[in-house]
Amino acid sequence: MSNPFGEEEPDWFQDPDYDGGDANDDDENNPGSAGAGGFGAEHILLLIDCHESMFEKYIPLLDDADMDDDDFADSNNNGPTKEKKLFAPHDVAITAAHRLLRMKIRNIAETRTGKRDGVGILLYGCNTTRGLQGKSDASTKSGDDESDSDEEDEQHPTHELLELAPPGTAQILKVQECIPPSRDNKSNQPQRDLKKEFSTLGVNQKNDDDDEGGDGCCTLRQALVDANKIFEAAKCVKMRSTAGKDLPDAKSVWIFTNQDYPCSSEFDKIQTITHAKDLKEADIDIHVMPMPKKSGGFDKSLLYNEMLSPISLQENVDCFANDDGTLDIEDVLENFGHFARKVRKYAYVPLLLPGWKEREGDPGIMLDLYSVVRERKKPVPITVHQEKSTATAKRTSIVDVETGAVVEKKDLHYYAEFCGGRVTLHPDDIASLKDLSRSNMAGCVVLLGFRPMESLDVTFPLNKNSIAFANDSIVAGSNKAFYNLKNAMERKNVYAVAELHTRAKSVSRMVALVPHRSSNGGLLIMQLPFNEDVREVATEDIGFADQEAVDAAKNLIAKCTVNHDGNFSEMLPENPWLKHFFGYLESVSLGRELDEVEDETKMDVEGLLAVARQEIEDFSMSLPIDQEPVKKERKRKADAVSKPSKADTPMEDIDEEWIDMYKNDDISGKTATELKAFLKSRGERVGGKKGELVDRVNRIIYNHIFSSKN
Repeated sequence: MSNPFGEEEPDWFQDPDYDGGDANDDDENNPGSAGAGGFGAEHILLLIDCHESMFEKYIPLLDDADMDDDDFADSNNNGPTKEKKLFAPHDVAITAAHRLLRMKIRNIAETRTGKRDGVGILLYGCNTTRGLQGKSDASTKSGDDESDSDEEDEQHPTHELLELAPPGTAQILKVQECIPPSRDNKSNQPQRDLKKEFSTLGVNQKNDDDDEGGDGCCTLRQALVDANKIFEAAKCVKMRSTAGKDLPDAKSVWIFTNQDYPCSSEFDKIQTITHAKDLKEADIDIHVMPMPKKSGGFDKSLLYNEMLSPISLQENVDCFANDDGTLDIEDVLENFGHFARKVRKYAYVPLLLPGWKEREGDPGIMLDLYSVVRERKKPVPITVHQEKSTATAKRTSIVDVETGAVVEKKDLHYYAEFCGGRVTLHPDDIASLKDLSRSNMAGCVVLLGFRPMESLDVTFPLNKNSIAFANDSIVAGSNKAFYNLKNAMERKNVYAVAELHTRAKSVSRMVALVPHRSSNGGLLIMQLPFNEDVREVATEDIGFADQEAVDAAKNLIAKCTVNHDGNFSEMLPENPWLKHFFGYLESVSLGRELDEVEDETKMDVEGLLAVARQEIEDFSMSLPIDQEPVKKERKRKADAVSKPSKADTPMEDIDEEWIDMYKNDDISGKTATELKAFLKSRGERVGGKKGELVDRVNRIIYNHIFSSKN
């Protein structure tokens, strides 16, 4: 394959400064720098602030439970708008946690992965004197002058509301007790008042951590320390294997707070940032979900920009839906899902550049591969043992046809059908043939050359696409080389043709590497067919349309086109079948009312006619009228005789032998063939077992005898 760059050296081997893309930029500013090697399970620990301001109700929450369809008044009509219900930031955080648990359970069921993913909730900044007021009053009434020390009585400033573990029904119900009345909690009041239990409102708390000249200890500081301990102690978290075979788990901390500067001193800030670095050194990503403040904006530059992980800084998480401060809780969940997709890679392989065989020990550009699309499905039904109530599993055994004995795999011989015969084909032979078709024995992407972008036919790519980002943590310099390669391909308007195999024993595939349209995007991997796989599409002219019909179609398309500035994926509706299915499962398992499901895939006929009724009528009138084919009348023969019916067919008289056998109850002595012949002569059905044939014959003879007597 020729190189469209000609004789000049490819740009990614140089250090260009083109269009603001400096090859010497910090790796954190380039795509994919935050990724590590592949990941196993994904664990999320939510840190929810219990500062007194977190319990003040001032957030208008955009939720379909609090707004009816009539509440969304048309701006042109200036219709009345229902006053939005106000929520406290703490209520928003607990509600988001509840929906996250439900989303996790649903994702596990739909994708059949992530069964070890853990979710936990840690409250911080809690009232350290909680539960002591009643004890103090009791001591006063009894006249007891002695009391325990503050160190013994005071509670910890953090509280683990939910243990870090894979979510289930018990965890969801436990959090559901704490959320305010909404679509997630149809009761009038929450069963557990977290404000009463953990709020510091009106409580004088003693801080013992003032030895370094600070005015008090930052409660977030202690929460970060406890978060590290929780990840270390959690049974569901698996650390990186020393052998390097098992993938490490992805761990992240999400901080829900409306305090953009919770520190009381500069020393307190330094200590908090130090603990945050300890978390990041333990491969725990830190994100913040800023809650709206009662006045002013949330300034992350005061503290959090020095704490957060690079990927969180790049994404600049913000959960506000509108400029008026209205918060959409679905945006919170979208942020969770967005970052989960960022770490959900299925492989990491090196990209080997041309001439890699001559460069001994060349590690190539290390890539992380992600699935762009993953189809979600309903859970697989399981069978349960009736007595033991345990799930059953299917096991397949290979059995000898003649003897019925189970055949072991080692005793099997493999053949391929070819030319009407059988050719011996051992698994070792198949492995050798795979090796011959690959450029390298280990998983990799081998760059073969480049083609002009206009030569890429979008109708040819097979299967589902993937996307690749650089992984600088495994091979240093990968990010820089990847960044230059992608920019060079965009400038030259070309795509790369490469050979891909993700595992050592897999068959290689031919793929196209296409630069992603976004500035910080990676390379889209599109599987290409081989020459013998392509089927040509018919190009014959199958008809034409007059100009009137064309103009009418254009007007209809222009009127019905949906203008959307966001990503294509944001326009896609949710799967209505899965929404109905999991809505039913949740209503049964969690004791919830069955929510009404909005099916966005159904056509809004009334809305469509209101917008484009005239255009639809014009287009319909422009279409040609279909001519119905004239049916030819079939000529009937004048002398045709209708087929006699079963009732009109004359029956033969029953022989006396059959009547005598009936009287002596000897009909069963006849053979099945004789019984069927008798029934056929009487126009009766001849199918069934012999006993059924005997009963049928007895009934016929009985009716014959009875009718002849009458």
